[in-house]
Amino acid sequence: MTQISIEHVAVPASLDGPGGADFLAIADLMNTQQREIWGNDDFYGTPQSQLAGRSSTPTRRRLILAARAVESREILGVVQLNLPLTDNLHTGNVNVVVAPDARRQGVGTQLYFAAEQLAAANGRRMLMTETEHLAGVGKADVDPDREDLAGTDTARFIPNDAAASFAAKLGFRLELVDRVSRLDLSDYDGGNALQEQAAAAARAGYELVFWRGACPQDLVGAYAQLRQKMSTDAPQGGLDLAEEAWDEARVREAEAREVEMDYESLVCAARHTGSGELAGHTVLEVFRNNLSVAYQDDTLVLEGHRGHRLGMLMKAANLARLREAVPGAERVYTWNAEENRYMLSINEQLGFRAVGYAGEWQKQLASA
Repeated sequence: MTQISIEHVAVPASLDGPGGADFLAIADLMNTQQREIWGNDDFYGTPQSQLAGRSSTPTRRRLILAARAVESREILGVVQLNLPLTDNLHTGNVNVVVAPDARRQGVGTQLYFAAEQLAAANGRRMLMTETEHLAGVGKADVDPDREDLAGTDTARFIPNDAAASFAAKLGFRLELVDRVSRLDLSDYDGGNALQEQAAAAARAGYELVFWRGACPQDLVGAYAQLRQKMSTDAPQGGLDLAEEAWDEARVREAEAREVEMDYESLVCAARHTGSGELAGHTVLEVFRNNLSVAYQDDTLVLEGHRGHRLGMLMKAANLARLREAVPGAERVYTWNAEENRYMLSINEQLGFRAVGYAGEWQKQLASA
């Protein structure tokens, strides 16, 4: 067994300066894991984008611990710890990645417990993590009496593979299952009929507003409220999460981060023509290093405006806009809780098909 040391890794100022080589090794580990899970580079993150994404901000502290071989100093694994700073101060999010050749030697376990101690030292009593699974890979071996599983039938989508077994071994409990779906735009008819039907259901009471990149100043306050509401309206399963705190400053912080990470958002919002209120929004994200892939982020319709097919209207309209704005886009990925039948139905009508699943796990720290 290789002897290792667990060390903090500071996020360097640049990739070609001090600490840059270590960060490049970490970025490669992250991309290797994504390629191993999905069998492609659709979730590849450039080192520069990852560098920008790992920097701490006023709303989130981001820490990195690395496992180094004592003799060679090679980085064999890494754990990333994210700590919210403005809400959910009892939580942290942890992600452990180990190089294929260094697995099953205790590296991941040592990394995790070092991160757990760091989280506890920062006053956190709950940790969350995510596992990702390609559809049809691995045997779903679900025992309803297993203590690590949520008491819902959605647990059957998470195979009892190495990632799930590792999370369970560390004391995490599966609380939510997300379906990962993909829309192949080569087979997409444009959704014109669906958009027209949804527009008819919405009648003359709503209009669509689009922006690319920064939110218009006159809408940013209302948009911040939509982002805040999204944090509680999306299904959370048994996850111990409270409402996030969003305001104009946080919206602008997120937009600045997009620029640093070299991607941009295409937003479609529905505005109630009578009151001028933003009734909902949907977001597509596109990284400039790979314009063939887009990622569907938030979609929300406020409770008082539901029943008018605004979700379908906004999503179909934004997909049409994507094809105009990014002609090279070939596929779109989205994530939805398996229990969210309303949104899954919209996606299925648009042509999204399941390609994998993500398990959302939670652990209460013993020190709490």
